Amino acid sequence: MENSNLLLGNTFSKFRERPKWILNLIIWIVVVIGSLWLTFTFSDWTEVLKQTNPDVNQAQVEQAKSFMGPITIIAGFFTQMFYLLAAFLIVWAIARIFKSDVKKKSIFAGTLFALLISSIVALIVLAIQVIVGLDIVNVSITSLNIFDQGNKILGVFNLQTLLSGYLFGLLLYKTCKLSGRVSIIFGILLVIITMGSGLIGAFATS
Repeated sequence: MENSNLLLGNTFSKFRERPKWILNLIIWIVVVIGSLWLTFTFSDWTEVLKQTNPDVNQAQVEQAKSFMGPITIIAGFFTQMFYLLAAFLIVWAIARIFKSDVKKKSIFAGTLFALLISSIVALIVLAIQVIVGLDIVNVSITSLNIFDQGNKILGVFNLQTLLSGYLFGLLLYKTCKLSGRVSIIFGILLVIITMGSGLIGAFATS
């Protein structure tokens, strides 16, 4: 990995000495809210509510949507903020274990940027699916369930998970200056853990 032309590698390297993050935080918040709004707006709430109440009518669906909209977006936003904090703490702990001299501000800036890139890709995918009329709840064009809509097991195998693993490894390698081997191992571990937990959840609900 040393001196290779890694995509976004230079950007992660810059965070080590110039950990600017305020603008990225603002953009990330806008992207997250946009994704939450798209997900809520273009989800089939009639089908969702019928799972708990088969006799639900359209008036009840509209009433539920007006009530659940703000709650869903606010709860989703705070969940994403929690993910940001948790990711920062995990990277900080790994950096300390391997005795990296990286500053906390640099770790936060790098972690935020990694989540920003993942969130932008997720928003683009959502927008494409909305434009072409694909169900954004039961199918993802970046996962294998594009071949079998609603298949939760195939949905676990998602290119966005691989992207997250790559960004995580890049953060450790370029910002925290851990060795290439350690960074790759942790990147792969993230992919395995994410897919493993997803498969457990998919099998439990299938």
